[in-house]
Amino acid sequence: MNSSLKKKLIWALIAVCIFVLFLWLFKLGMPEAAFQFATGITAIIMAGLLSGRYAARLWYKSGDRTFNKTLTVLIAGVLIGLFLIGFFVNKMIEHTRFNYFFFTIIALFLVNAFMAIIISLVRYRIRRNIHSAQTALAQSKTELQLMQAQLSPHFLFNTLNNLYGLSLTDHQKVPGLLLKLSDLLRYSVYEAKEVFVPLREEVNYLKNYVEFEKIRLEERLLLSLEMQEEIDASVTIAPMLLIIFLENAFKHSKNNEDEKIFIDVVLRAEEDSIFFSVKNSCSPPMLMPASSKAHSGFGMESVKKRLDLLYPNRHELKIARSERSYSVILSLKRP
Repeated sequence: MNSSLKKKLIWALIAVCIFVLFLWLFKLGMPEAAFQFATGITAIIMAGLLSGRYAARLWYKSGDRTFNKTLTVLIAGVLIGLFLIGFFVNKMIEHTRFNYFFFTIIALFLVNAFMAIIISLVRYRIRRNIHSAQTALAQSKTELQLMQAQLSPHFLFNTLNNLYGLSLTDHQKVPGLLLKLSDLLRYSVYEAKEVFVPLREEVNYLKNYVEFEKIRLEERLLLSLEMQEEIDASVTIAPMLLIIFLENAFKHSKNNEDEKIFIDVVLRAEEDSIFFSVKNSCSPPMLMPASSKAHSGFGMESVKKRLDLLYPNRHELKIARSERSYSVILSLKRP
């Protein structure tokens, strides 16, 4: 059944219900003229409803900058009309004069027209709000998909740079690193397509990345890794959300000229939130390579946008930098 036929059937059903109601009412008081009165009043009410609906459609298409004011006036008009109907019907019953009958008809028409306008405007407003919300949601999903699509190339670019450097200076480490890299890419390409994934899968991904970096840095790295082992499957997180912070920590440390570098990582699932923190040694800002600042900036901007889209008003991100250290603290409210 198409929508046009469905609407016509609904209006026909409304007309039948109104007619039956007034036919029953008039048969109680004026049985000899019940059919004529019921038919006339049904026609007046339906004319008012259809006219009001059409007027609302024309008004809504022209804009709704004065929506609340117009709605208030219409509601006041309905109340006044109801009062006039009651007044004139009472007079009509007492005197049965034509002018009372005429004003009753006019008032009845206007009340139904105003009611139709009010209902139609409210429906149009609700539909527009729903459409706006759906459009915003679709746009957010598109932005999120684009950002997630950028994460794998960004991660791969940085990793291949590391592998290239090692192939020149310490090539015996490259085969082991390539195996770890295949595990990391498998997750980022196949597992991270969902909006949310189990937190324990993300933890395994982070651990693989740490193992990848440990092979590269060996004795130079002082690592403290506190990641919760037992995590309920119902606890979820946006995929590859934390890797940016961890990757930046290793990148900053790698550029550090100190003999030893430290990285402290904490990740745990609390009752209604997820807590993550990472602190690492780094070079003073003026000594950091320009390329490192640019790539780090891309990753941080991307993760901030994802946080705004996926955890609106449900996250707290604190980033602090001192002369020799860099720290990130992130708290996420679970959905």
